[in-house]
Amino acid sequence: MNSSSSSVRRTSFALAILCSSVAFSQTPATTPLPDKDIIKARLTAQEKRTDLLLDEIKGIDSRIEDQVDELLKTLRMVGDSKDSRTKVSRMKEQTILDLQKNIAYYQQKRAWLQEEMRRPTYNLTADEKRRIIARFDERIEKRVKQILEMNKSLPTHQDFERYRTEGGSTWDGSVVYVESEDYRQNQRLTSHTNTQRDKIIKALQTSIDRLDRNNRTLASQAAAAANSEYRIACLEEQRKNDELIKARRAQLSEIFNSPALPTRPISGSEAQALDRTIQQTISSLRRDFTTLFQRYSVWLGEKSSVNNLKAALARP
Repeated sequence: MNSSSSSVRRTSFALAILCSSVAFSQTPATTPLPDKDIIKARLTAQEKRTDLLLDEIKGIDSRIEDQVDELLKTLRMVGDSKDSRTKVSRMKEQTILDLQKNIAYYQQKRAWLQEEMRRPTYNLTADEKRRIIARFDERIEKRVKQILEMNKSLPTHQDFERYRTEGGSTWDGSVVYVESEDYRQNQRLTSHTNTQRDKIIKALQTSIDRLDRNNRTLASQAAAAANSEYRIACLEEQRKNDELIKARRAQLSEIFNSPALPTRPISGSEAQALDRTIQQTISSLRRDFTTLFQRYSVWLGEKSSVNNLKAALARP
């Protein structure tokens, strides 16, 4: 009895092993992808997202520049009349102010990238950072030139007789003089022009002072830099600043020596219609500009992830 039970137990155990072996052999093989293959797949997807974002950024940027160019072209062609008084001049002044704000925003982003060269938070190569900075520099210089061109279209002083005679002589033979409307209009317009010109001169001089200060900072950072790549970047930045200082001084001279652009005087109603059109364009530009830098912020993160994956792929 004991021998028989033992034999049955051995047979059952063998059958159990056999069944489990058959069951295991019937389970489909699920071999995981090697780590490198997973990284490659992630990298491919990440690069596609980055490229799509970059295409969108380029499209928005191109649309912004086309709108700005068209707006400035329209404004440069027109001027005030006695009917519009100073409406066109004030539109030009506001446009110059908006261009200056645009420059300030690009300068903030540029300064952030300069800090990224020194203390990186994103995994971007030095060449990628330099190319982005160069793009910002290009936009800043374009805006400066646009401001100077707009300034040329502001009215300049003209000689008008201050007083003109009105009607005939009085009963006692004296002549009645009244202040000339041409003279008053010229005074109104040149007052705007002089104020705006002084603001531009101040902005250019501030830019020169800022570049000088930046060069002193860069010189000390280059001297203390342990990283040779960062030291080279500092020296290259100093060279570019020196070139910009020369350009700013030439632009200061240009304000005083360049001839005024001819303009077509427009009526008050035409100036009002133009103002409405410009306000719509500016609203559209502000939305696009906000979207541009939102997309740009996302792109930086995506590009950093691409570089992280490439570094992981390069590891043995």
